[in-house]
Amino acid sequence: RQIHVLDLRLDGRRPHELRKVNARLGVLKKPNGSALLEQGNTRIVVSVYGPRQCKSKSKEIHDRAYIECECHMAPYSNIGDRKKRSKGDRQTTELSAMIRSTMDALLFTTNFPRSQIDIVVEILQDDGALRSACLNGATLALIDAGLPMRDFLCSCSVGWIDGHALADMNHVEETARGADLCVAYMPNCEQVVSCSLEPKLKLEALGAVMDRGVEGCRVVYQVLHAIVLDHAAAQAAARGHVPH
Repeated sequence: RQIHVLDLRLDGRRPHELRKVNARLGVLKKPNGSALLEQGNTRIVVSVYGPRQCKSKSKEIHDRAYIECECHMAPYSNIGDRKKRSKGDRQTTELSAMIRSTMDALLFTTNFPRSQIDIVVEILQDDGALRSACLNGATLALIDAGLPMRDFLCSCSVGWIDGHALADMNHVEETARGADLCVAYMPNCEQVVSCSLEPKLKLEALGAVMDRGVEGCRVVYQVLHAIVLDHAAAQAAARGHVPH
């Protein structure tokens, strides 16, 4: 069982509690934007390149930018699973498609017609809630790149195990093979951008799981928003601009 008698999880958290989130922007020099994000022991680096000229004419769209996304998992990234993953691995392929479609809804791509924006996700360690961590990291990297977006997108994954909605599951909890819903949410617009569910969830549990996911997204927003403000203040101070 993943829930103890006192409603505490195996790692001591309550069902609604998230793991600690840390992040840094501008960690790489070559990309236009980058971010390192740690969500518990899940650790990723996201790079953003562009907008720039399309690599292929077939990808050029006359009225908006084309978004490309690639995810790469380090051979040592999966806790309890050290197998080598190929570039076309199903998990990374589905993850790339989810990030691409979500960011396409977030960004003002019509500002950059006939151009391409590349998002590259390097997964250093996967200890659960990988999809939400990748979306949160991608948001920070896009902010670092200065790309215009509709809102500050945040994400939270919620599992349904033993009749409990568990926010931000770790790897051990995910091995219980319960339902896992990843919610992408724009907190200022109060709008859900996307949901990704694996494998199935009973209809009567959907409301509780969705509510906990949105609640978790709001918590993530408070943390990441503060990190972005601190980064902006540090950048301004480094340039000699002191905010009034």
